[in-house]
Amino acid sequence: MRLTSFFPLLLLWGAAFQGRAQAPGYDFSPVTAEMQQLVQFHALQGASLRVNKHGAVLYEQSFGSYDANTRIPIASASKWVAALVIARLVEDGQMTWEDRVGDVFPTAGPDKANITLGQLMSHTSSLSNVEDACLSNAVMTTLAVCADRILQQPLLGAPGTAFAYGGNSMQVAGRMAEVATGKAWDDLFIDEVALPLNLTATDWGFKSTAPGYVRRPNPRIAGGVRSTLGDYGKLVDMVLARGVPNGQQFLPPAAIAEMARDRTAGTVDLFRPLNATGFGYGIGQWIEKLRNTRYPMVSSPGAFGFYPWVDQLSGIAGVFMVQEVLQVLIDDIEDVRALVNIAAAPAPPPCANRAPRVQCATAVRPSSSPRKLDASHRGQ
Repeated sequence: MRLTSFFPLLLLWGAAFQGRAQAPGYDFSPVTAEMQQLVQFHALQGASLRVNKHGAVLYEQSFGSYDANTRIPIASASKWVAALVIARLVEDGQMTWEDRVGDVFPTAGPDKANITLGQLMSHTSSLSNVEDACLSNAVMTTLAVCADRILQQPLLGAPGTAFAYGGNSMQVAGRMAEVATGKAWDDLFIDEVALPLNLTATDWGFKSTAPGYVRRPNPRIAGGVRSTLGDYGKLVDMVLARGVPNGQQFLPPAAIAEMARDRTAGTVDLFRPLNATGFGYGIGQWIEKLRNTRYPMVSSPGAFGFYPWVDQLSGIAGVFMVQEVLQVLIDDIEDVRALVNIAAAPAPPPCANRAPRVQCATAVRPSSSPRKLDASHRGQ
């Protein structure tokens, strides 16, 4: 956070927050202060943060007008949800990552016939990243019609040779799942993800404010989910547990590892968000760090600032929940995540218990400095 000079103002203004207390033995007060400053500085309606380490929720707080029931559109964080729907179908044998577009869409054209399901879900199909207008029409058309429209667009290159982040390819993948199972996408999500993970407030209703579950004939597969902090927390908890949360298998560990395999190697980079520079991409998730295949750090941030992540090396799964332009908040989010890593780290032993000549380690908060936002960025 670059907001240290605003901290005295918070003593006067305050920033309402609520949620469960932090776990015993951990000090998340710097995280709380950072979140309060973020809400005040950006004049946000609210924000929430949830942190799980090795299966235990260490911290869960809401700020401003947000509370545990706040449900918001999460934009591209939807990609991780969609990927899990299809991964379950693959694991069940109803689909494979090598399924081809030509087997489902006979009118797609010979240049698109060999595009695979895996390529569609990793943005390496060479379908255009410029989203078709049908993606914005969730009510007046169907997923089948939208997918057919997308497949009439020219390719950016040969399938598998280009990385172009966007929503078109996953819309086609969603329709392939409907054809493979004979079920509507909403029913697939409910059966494969919502019920097994006990998600009670997540759907593809996007910006709807209607209560309950909202169905869409043409759900925006890659960006149309609305969810809550707790619901999405269950999803990242499952990923952190390598597919087996609380001893109950949702996916085999090998399937979770396959989703986190970088599929961008050898491709030409045609389009990606600025915040994802240098990242790899697997199935529905960015690979921020790949120390080895066992300890990746993966995420699926959305354009509205919703930022879920899982770091297998540190054993942390987090959900940062907000509605604001991601590029406006990205530095602040990185500061929050850095403070989370410090707060969730094992406490060093007291100095008295240290060996001679060994210095006492002190957790140092990342340096901060005030910064001003260009108001024009808020509209991007």
